[in-house]
Amino acid sequence: MTSRGVGVAIATGGCWLAARILGIPELQSAAVAMLTLVAAALLWSRVLPSKLALTREVRPTTLAFGERATVHLTLTNIGRLPTPPLTIDDDAPSTLVDHTPARLSPIRPGHRATATYTLSGNQRGRAVLGPLTVTGRDTFGLARRRRTLPGTAEVVIYPRIVALPDGLPMGTATGVGGDGTRRRAPSGQDLADIREYVRGDDLRAIHWPSTAHRGKLMVRRSEDLLTPQATVVLDLRPSRHAGRGPDASVEVAISAAASATDHLAGHGRGVTLLDRPVTRPPGPRPAAAWLTHLATTAPEEVDLDALYRQIATGVAGDGALLAIVTTPRDAELRSLVRAGRAASSRLALVIDAGTFRGRAPDQATDEAVSGLLVVGWRAAPLRHGDELTARWRELLSRTTRRPTGVG
Repeated sequence: MTSRGVGVAIATGGCWLAARILGIPELQSAAVAMLTLVAAALLWSRVLPSKLALTREVRPTTLAFGERATVHLTLTNIGRLPTPPLTIDDDAPSTLVDHTPARLSPIRPGHRATATYTLSGNQRGRAVLGPLTVTGRDTFGLARRRRTLPGTAEVVIYPRIVALPDGLPMGTATGVGGDGTRRRAPSGQDLADIREYVRGDDLRAIHWPSTAHRGKLMVRRSEDLLTPQATVVLDLRPSRHAGRGPDASVEVAISAAASATDHLAGHGRGVTLLDRPVTRPPGPRPAAAWLTHLATTAPEEVDLDALYRQIATGVAGDGALLAIVTTPRDAELRSLVRAGRAASSRLALVIDAGTFRGRAPDQATDEAVSGLLVVGWRAAPLRHGDELTARWRELLSRTTRRPTGVG
């Protein structure tokens, strides 16, 4: 029964009681009429024709952040009797859609009715639409019957992508020219690249002349065809992030990773994204694959030191390395530096998570950035309210700080 039906039922009881006390037969007749009406409405709601078929179509099914999608709902009456007036309500996240239930006129047998609503892609993730709730009412609105039609659809919303300015010297992957295109390495024993030795490298690849010249182990690589590579490291540990909603520090970090991935892939890089230790070396994937991963990933406590050790042993290749991390502690900073030794270029965006909780800028963030600059990284802090493009330009202008008085 609807609220109107409950009110009529209460009025029926009141009229019957008044008729018995006051001896007014008209009230008794009115009570009988209302009771009959409520009973008929309840009976009708039980036998309402409800043979409906649903088709749900979403266009598009993948959204960039801020885009809109249209959901088309088509109801077909596959029964032999017309339906009553219907109210339909599709189950959808309230953060993506703000709509009231749609009202449909009676649908004749074999006919269909359509309704549409709009999704706003203002929060990354995978949204599930459905099932659909269909409500039919009697003519007087005294009783209703609800049915749930099975069937769902999914929409993937990418993180916010910011167009990053060009010009950053990302370094070249092994055997790659400065323009980011492939080139063939010289044949025979000619070297495609010389870099510092990291644990796990083949000892037969040690280049002894460079080792003697630099005073530390150097290794060589000679390959026939090499592809430019870039590795993006993303810190998703919830204990190190702060804030809520789309403006939380973890969401800003994911947006920065998505922007960097899209930027690097657009410049011909084979991008590898790492946000947790891996069981086997990952390979570069297209930007769309990483964007789908970033759209659906959730913060999780992981062993970031283990990931750094894997990178240090060559699990992620030796191209450019971009780390998007929260303010590292001393041990984490040392692990990060070791992880970047084999990279052709090293960059870091250090997120000051405390500012996303309204705190003052953390001096430890600036100290971590300075420490990375000292050892040859390009680094910049990222705080609440900062524009990613501005911080990226800051990386463009960063120069290596050489320590003074240190051997």
